[in-house]
Amino acid sequence: MKKIVILGSTGTIGLQTLDIIKSHPAEFKLIGISGFDNIPLLKEQIKTFKPKFVAVPDPKKAEKLRNINPATVIFSGKQALLELVSLEEADMVCVSIAGIAALIPTLHAIKLGKTIALASKEVLVSAGHLVASGLKKFKTALYPIDSEHAAIDMCLHNYPKETISQIILTASGGPFLHRKNLSRVTLEDALKHPNWNMGKKITIDSATMVNKGLEVIEAHWLFGFGYEQIKVLVHPQSIIHGLVLLKNQAYIAQMSSPDMRIPILYALSARKIMPFNHHPLDLTSFKLEFMEPDLKKFKGLQLAYEVGKKAHSWPAVFNSANEEAVGLFLQNKIKFTSIYSCIEKTMEKHCEVRDPSLEDILSLDDWARKTVLAVAYA
Repeated sequence: MKKIVILGSTGTIGLQTLDIIKSHPAEFKLIGISGFDNIPLLKEQIKTFKPKFVAVPDPKKAEKLRNINPATVIFSGKQALLELVSLEEADMVCVSIAGIAALIPTLHAIKLGKTIALASKEVLVSAGHLVASGLKKFKTALYPIDSEHAAIDMCLHNYPKETISQIILTASGGPFLHRKNLSRVTLEDALKHPNWNMGKKITIDSATMVNKGLEVIEAHWLFGFGYEQIKVLVHPQSIIHGLVLLKNQAYIAQMSSPDMRIPILYALSARKIMPFNHHPLDLTSFKLEFMEPDLKKFKGLQLAYEVGKKAHSWPAVFNSANEEAVGLFLQNKIKFTSIYSCIEKTMEKHCEVRDPSLEDILSLDDWARKTVLAVAYA
């Protein structure tokens, strides 16, 4: 039985991960969870799942959880997440914290030799080189909780790298695929994703298609292909999640319902194919469409390719700038299209740091956020 810790159990991925663990009691055991703001939901999770350990960084919020289950140990303060991932009995750490905040606990878990199930793509975007070297040094593994990367992983199975011509990530195109002018997009418009139920930040990233750009960079680190071999196709139905083009010109594709529990189960089981209690696709009920992404309208995807190829500190600054700009949009402080301009202006001011350390990345994160605020209100 695999013993699992979930960082971010109250978020969308965290909730679906709990559902998978509950559905497979013989395979998985939940031993720890963490939360940040949603204390009422965290209370319910403690009552329902009775985890041995819970981490809440804010000591005042942590106090509200005490005595719900006397057997539960509560970690609080700045080291709470590190204490949780350091549990000797934990086999796997599921990282579903949004944004750069996931970086330090992920690297710490890798250092301790824990297997990682990673939903927070910002970790690989900002510090892919640190993650890759850590996985190799401490002899552990990382599995992505992402429909596209799980799909590519399945498609690559048993095919040597030298037989692969291209890997292809699909994108729904979000709510604005057929909208020509994005200047009057409202927050309400942007949060209406046509296919997926996700958190607010990733939903906005999908609307801008920055999310697909982050996934391109993530794919580079996960599979070791150059950016010229990583392609994006818009596929509005979200049925085919990824394809691999072999050198004999045959395509290998993975198809499934747009349900995040499928890649979550694949990651938690470390690529083991396990039963999932869900009706299979009715292949007669839909038609499949593919089209090239509009890189002029969705500038974020093009920017991601550019910073990915530049490497070093560029992806980290790109990620942090986007995170801050999306935060401002979610607060209705900037326009939708200003997300792009905030990122571009921040990148223009950036001075490259080669092979950035963890300290460099955290410093650049702070710089990028301050720069976005400065250019947003200039």
